[in-house]
Amino acid sequence: MARELSRYKVRTVVLEKDSDVAGETSGRNSAVVHSGIYSKPGTKMAKFCVEGNRSFEKLCADLHVPYRKTGKLIVASDREDEEGVIELYEQGMSNGCENLRIIGGEEAGRLVNGLECTLALFSPETAITNPFLYCVALAENAHENGVDFVFDCKVNSIEKNEGWFLVKTGREDFEVYRSKIIVNCAGLRADEISSMAAGTNYRIYPCRGEYYILDEDITGILPMPVYPAPRKGIGGLGVHVTPTAEGNVIIGPSAVYIDSKDDYSVTENVLDNLLAEAFELIPELKSLKPIGNYSGIRPKMTAPDEGGYDDFIIEEDELVPGLFNMIGIESPGLTASVPAAKFMAGLIGSKLRLQVKDIW
Repeated sequence: MARELSRYKVRTVVLEKDSDVAGETSGRNSAVVHSGIYSKPGTKMAKFCVEGNRSFEKLCADLHVPYRKTGKLIVASDREDEEGVIELYEQGMSNGCENLRIIGGEEAGRLVNGLECTLALFSPETAITNPFLYCVALAENAHENGVDFVFDCKVNSIEKNEGWFLVKTGREDFEVYRSKIIVNCAGLRADEISSMAAGTNYRIYPCRGEYYILDEDITGILPMPVYPAPRKGIGGLGVHVTPTAEGNVIIGPSAVYIDSKDDYSVTENVLDNLLAEAFELIPELKSLKPIGNYSGIRPKMTAPDEGGYDDFIIEEDELVPGLFNMIGIESPGLTASVPAAKFMAGLIGSKLRLQVKDIW
């Protein structure tokens, strides 16, 4: 969002409560550039994911960020799974995903050695990247184009007076900001920021995903991400195995709704289950050693008893003019990030009549 606004003749400041970018949801994920298969047709989530996938390779080249188009398999092991895979194929085609194919278990086994399944959906446009370097590169490029970043700067209150927002923070040297526009892209706390500004009452449900990191020696074992067929009602895409841009394999994530937005702990029983499910998916992974683990938290808009996905909220608040909300940006938020930001910049531009810079 900051990088998109840096294209225009407008003063932009990012208030970040952490000490750097990508410390939470933006950096704690599977690092997959999705093709748009999983999102409901007609949603912003689907539209921006497909658009983001098509432009991500050039974006990473411009920003000098790792990118590798690996493709992806979503595999079925029984009749119920097969129905789910076929539904995903049809949904992906409705969303405009490119080059999707349903393939048999024998072909899937040739693509990923040792993989056993009855049917698979092959998505050749899926890729992997490095979310940390991606976020840092976006921030650096935004800063080079005039955006200021203030870190360790938690927002404590927001008031509006005579068309101006007064944003008070926890830093004495940057205590109060005055602005005509607020872009609320606070991730897990976007609902709290909206409430501070007396905006629409949203609720984010934190849903934790835990991961294992395996050692680097994956030559010939995992050339691409492998996902299970989707299961209804869970908060994620199921436990999958994914190669990283650095040469490791990550296993995960789980999907467990939690009470705290700060609880990044990992749990023994969940990690044990991750390994068991991954080894069942690809037995050859048993030869690799876990070397670390981590967790991320999804900012879900769907309650625990509902599961699944809601659409991204990207709009000006109905109650507070000038408050622009980006709420519920979970997967595929990484892939959709630039199209979502362009869309929001268009909404802001219609309000401020933004002028494009001569040099960007």
